[in-house]
Amino acid sequence: MNIKYFLAVSMSVIVAISFAQPAKNWTIMYYAAGSNSSEIDLLSDVEEMKKGKQSDEYNLILLIDRIEGFSEDSTTLEENFTDTRLFEIGHDKSTTLEGNHYYPKIGPGKTFDANMGDAETLKKFIQYCKHYYPAEHYLLVLRSHGNGMGMCADSEVEDNDRLYPAELTKILTKEESVDIFGLDVCSMAGLENLYQWRPESPTFSADYVIASSPLSGAWAYDKILERLNSDSGSQLELDTNFFEGGTEKTIDPASMSPEAFSKLIFEEIYDQQRWASWALFDNSKIDGLKSAIDHVARLLIAEDKWLTQEIVENSLGYYHNTSEDIEIAQLTFPYVDAYHFWDQVRLNQDFDDRIRKGAAKVVELIDELVIHSYYGSGYLPETDDFVNGKYGVYQIIPRGHQIFSQSNRSFWSHCTWYHPDDKSSERGSYGLYDWCIDGASSGNGRVENFFEFLDFLFDESNDENGGVNGYRW
Repeated sequence: MNIKYFLAVSMSVIVAISFAQPAKNWTIMYYAAGSNSSEIDLLSDVEEMKKGKQSDEYNLILLIDRIEGFSEDSTTLEENFTDTRLFEIGHDKSTTLEGNHYYPKIGPGKTFDANMGDAETLKKFIQYCKHYYPAEHYLLVLRSHGNGMGMCADSEVEDNDRLYPAELTKILTKEESVDIFGLDVCSMAGLENLYQWRPESPTFSADYVIASSPLSGAWAYDKILERLNSDSGSQLELDTNFFEGGTEKTIDPASMSPEAFSKLIFEEIYDQQRWASWALFDNSKIDGLKSAIDHVARLLIAEDKWLTQEIVENSLGYYHNTSEDIEIAQLTFPYVDAYHFWDQVRLNQDFDDRIRKGAAKVVELIDELVIHSYYGSGYLPETDDFVNGKYGVYQIIPRGHQIFSQSNRSFWSHCTWYHPDDKSSERGSYGLYDWCIDGASSGNGRVENFFEFLDFLFDESNDENGGVNGYRW
């Protein structure tokens, strides 16, 4: 056996089977679902991490799944493999880890292909990291593809199984909660998703969330990690902090707070990815925001439906503006900017004063939810409306009455994945959104939350069959 390989494997085993390490201030957990076309980008991320990680004052643990047919990279992680592996990332190095009882089939000399679209796989990863790399604070990054409905699809599994927002809260527990939830995937910055992971949830939750509403690119991991450095006199070339003024700073990871870390990450996303649109959220604000929105929804049923439908048509949509077929883009991404939508309700003199007052409260709370945000250009619908720090989070509000030309059915009838009921048996769907469930009782004939208002708005039937989506309010 090659002695260099033997020593590397031996060291990996020693690291993996040792007792849990002394707790640090931070452990970063990077969940890389590369069993799809994102594999090449994920390996580029890891190369950036190895370059950027200068400090030993925090842990950086990687679970990555690769697939044949995209990248032949055999240097970033020492070997070209097509299964699932665990690594600890250090400066210019990666160490293969043993999965132990959490992943008994993962480790040096073993072959195992995990389903990265299964929340049980994610749950074990978080448990593994919290057991062997305990910390005061945790950042969980999901890295792959996303479309708002789900993320981290595994193309090696039937029906391209993926992680769904409500699947996380069904499978993960409060013990797997994190301080910062980084969604380095596309199109997941929705109120419905944030509410699913609210701090008040009895299951998985996150205090801060970083996500994009439209399509987006990868975070600049080298730039982010370079700034996690106790040496305030480092020779880094730091930019102006666009959001808070002054010059960006390095932060000591041994004393870094979740708020400070989330803002640092967001600054570097903005610096390196001006064409996209990202937002940083204080997720402690989402519970009160939902209550305020549901309150206005109960009032809106007394108004002319066309008033609301017109606002939907005029609201900033987060679809891919370069699509050859805008109709399909709008159907596939039925997401409108929440602040823009509710601000139009607030300003519309045709609505009852109680509605306009309620909408004013909603936009105030959205402003509190959104810590930082920005809007890029080139790939997104052109707009002069976007306001940094207010816009940047969507609501699922399709152009529900519009008829899709290829099916001759309404857009609302194509949104059955957005639902309070269990839809996990359907392809590309899961349902069980708390946003749809909380505050309402189905079948009582009363519109009680915003989801039921949309069904009232776009579904002509409320009979025993529930109309086009099978739901009866």
